[in-house]
Amino acid sequence: MTSTQQNREDGSISPKALEGIRVLDFTWVRAGPWSTRWLGALGAEIIKVEWPANERGRLTAVTPEGIEKNLNSSPTFNDTNPNKRSVTVNMRSPEGLAIIKKLVAISDVVVENFSPKALKGWGLGYDELRKIKPDLVYVSQSGLGHTGQQSHYTTMGPTAQAFSGLTHSSGLPDRQPAGWGWSCLDDLGGVNIAFGVMGSLHRRNRTGLGQHVDLAQMFIGATLNGPAILDATINKRALQREGFPPGNRAHWPGTPLLNNYRGPTTAPHNAYRTKGGGYNDWAAIVCVGEAEWRALVEVMGSPDWTKDEKLASLAGRLKHQVELDENIEAWAKTLDKYALMEVCQAAGVRAMPVQSTEDRVDNDPQLRHRDMYTELDHPVLGRRKFQNAPFKMSVTPVVNICAAPLVGEHVQEVLEGLLGLSHEEVVSGLQNNIFWPKSMRRFDYLDAMIEGGPWKGDTATTIKHKPVSGKDIIKNAYRSASNTNTGPLHGLRVIEVSDEQGQYCGKLMGDLGADVIKVEPPSGESTRSVGPFLDDEPHKDRSLAFWHYNTSKRGVTLNLETEDGRALFRKLAATADIILESAGPGYLESLGLGYESLTAANSKLIHCAVSPFGQTGPWRDFIGSDLIHMAAGGFMGLCGYDVADDPEQIPIAPGGGNAWHTASSFAYMAITAALVSRDGTGNGQFIDLSVHDSCVVSTEMHVPTYIYHNKVVIRQTGRHAQLEPNQTNQLRCADGGYVNAVGSRVPLRRFPDLVAWMDEYDAAEDLGEERYATAKGFVEHAVHIDDVIARFAAKLTRDELTHGGQARQFNWGAVRSPDELIDDGHMVDRGFWIDVDHPELGETFTYPGSAAIYNGSLWRISRRAPLVGEHNQEVFHEELGIDQAELACLAEAGVL
Repeated sequence: MTSTQQNREDGSISPKALEGIRVLDFTWVRAGPWSTRWLGALGAEIIKVEWPANERGRLTAVTPEGIEKNLNSSPTFNDTNPNKRSVTVNMRSPEGLAIIKKLVAISDVVVENFSPKALKGWGLGYDELRKIKPDLVYVSQSGLGHTGQQSHYTTMGPTAQAFSGLTHSSGLPDRQPAGWGWSCLDDLGGVNIAFGVMGSLHRRNRTGLGQHVDLAQMFIGATLNGPAILDATINKRALQREGFPPGNRAHWPGTPLLNNYRGPTTAPHNAYRTKGGGYNDWAAIVCVGEAEWRALVEVMGSPDWTKDEKLASLAGRLKHQVELDENIEAWAKTLDKYALMEVCQAAGVRAMPVQSTEDRVDNDPQLRHRDMYTELDHPVLGRRKFQNAPFKMSVTPVVNICAAPLVGEHVQEVLEGLLGLSHEEVVSGLQNNIFWPKSMRRFDYLDAMIEGGPWKGDTATTIKHKPVSGKDIIKNAYRSASNTNTGPLHGLRVIEVSDEQGQYCGKLMGDLGADVIKVEPPSGESTRSVGPFLDDEPHKDRSLAFWHYNTSKRGVTLNLETEDGRALFRKLAATADIILESAGPGYLESLGLGYESLTAANSKLIHCAVSPFGQTGPWRDFIGSDLIHMAAGGFMGLCGYDVADDPEQIPIAPGGGNAWHTASSFAYMAITAALVSRDGTGNGQFIDLSVHDSCVVSTEMHVPTYIYHNKVVIRQTGRHAQLEPNQTNQLRCADGGYVNAVGSRVPLRRFPDLVAWMDEYDAAEDLGEERYATAKGFVEHAVHIDDVIARFAAKLTRDELTHGGQARQFNWGAVRSPDELIDDGHMVDRGFWIDVDHPELGETFTYPGSAAIYNGSLWRISRRAPLVGEHNQEVFHEELGIDQAELACLAEAGVL
């Protein structure tokens, strides 16, 4: 029995957000398949097109003990590819290409993450396919995008992270970069693909027009360094400086007191060993403000050392962090990490355990409550847990319907049942290199397919949306003649009541054309107090962090604790398409502003509530921070150093803001799914998005590594965490810089190119000998080969090694700091840098732009972040019709 037959009963759950949408999936390895995994869980029909002779994604990861390794036994593939059908087609044959084009004609979406020339070279580029399907949504993702002088560079997640500045932002200031313990840009890249698909589908539903979205994986990483980049472009501050990166601290003691882009500058802000002293016995503690510090002091029993005058002020605690952290850790070692969490959270102190993969799967009661794992059967790998979506949708459930397909499992179902090919044509293709390689033995189920006769089932699925005719496209295009001057979300109104947890989601929507109205308290939203600041002058309207995360928004102020303020909010919500809020579980409901109340007057309303741990569960009321979520969500447990580089083995949180980035990206995915659903039904729904859950599902292969092997990975310097130590990827160069050289020994077929290059510098040593030229020798002498390459790297500068390697198609990338991106010619080629006017200052500043180029519609920063209450008059008087005198009265009363 196949995986689909065993599990399709879950597919009967309906309605689903993407019901009736068909996706052709030309993706491999991680980022692309991760996106279509979620599209499938949201209800789309995913047809994965593969060719077994060159399928890498199915051959990665260690096969579980007792299972034969083959194309159907990869745990990582199984985790990344549920909810899909698999067909095998040789796209390099005329017959195979013709089959693919027939599938395109009856599909809505094409997703691919090959190199820029791959599908285009096979005759499957966007320009060719839109001739077949004019309203096709086509989303591509490559390392550096499909345009620009370096678009041909070879990358994977770690290389893209190195280029983007993300790797540089994580580590201890006196050591080499710790980087990330997984390919975060594969996971976030997949989420970006998914919401790129759904935003384009929403645009198609409004206009009848298709679209090509050209995503650059490295550029996704660059956008996550926004505050640091603005500090460089505006304050001219270098990122390669003393005390940066600051480990887990917001400020590194003994260095200039500069903001290090981890949110508020505060102390304590670190990870501390807990009782047991084991490898993963750590907890993160953060105190923001005096009240939280005093609460922690009480929790610790008010020991004498806390009464020292030098710790009475924030300035003193920042200056004396070494002593502060040593004393806190001495107390932390008396408690289990979960016990520490409980006593701190009960007192209102931000604290959470640093959770390992084992903790996230077996020991986290919040994840259990929220059903974050589904068990599904796989014919080869057995019954296993699968990660679920980190958001709950009230009307259109998000459901894993089946384990990953066996390779070619659905050839007959799709080609005979959907396309109408004869059984003889399918059999011939399986035997003659069209649907299966002649050079490979067929699996038994394929032979059974040949012998079983014609397809006896129904068609694979029925398209449920109304296809758009050519006449409709012309009519819609005429109706939306200005469409190319607007973003795909043009015409939508978003009301944002959010802090750092959701403001990035609001930015994503605003820059894509939505009218985002940010509602703040009269004193301004709390993130306005987070630096860095323009010219280091603290002011609510000069925060560069606030500027970055709030572009393209309008701003109003409202005191929601007053009845007048609530009445104005209701009027505003009645005009909205989307409410984005992070006010905390139950808070808006307590004010009479919850989803049920607001939707009574506006049935189309989509309400997305972003909260630290979700709206329900034992941790529902716990408080978090960026560092706290990276601890509990698993990021920290995977990032750090080899013991030789850090004997303490402290978990290191990746660069600041990334818990919020991850949650906001999933929130935007959920919102766009709800929009596509609403396009068909006219009805909105409620979305419960958990920051914690978002982090938990965003650590690539590490959760399935534990699920399939029952082992916990170890942290490694500048590379992925693994079950066992593996080869170094981070090479130190002559100028002190580093290069992330994924698989530094390069593939065996390219090894002669590497040796020839090394010979030019008299650095090949003995690698030209025959014993290294065989697959066996290549493996047996791996340590020696690595040592020679490391000595070679030390003779070249970072950029010489990077660009020389890329010229030879090696997957190598410079570890750059975010400020080094500003003069990058490739980023200039793709129009990444945006000049944003600040008329109140008489200045124009350079901002980071979009990770994608949207063919057919516009991405743009329409305005700089709003000043406090800047658009009160425009929104309340001009749009809602509130009398001027009444507004003045409300302002005097503290409502505005």
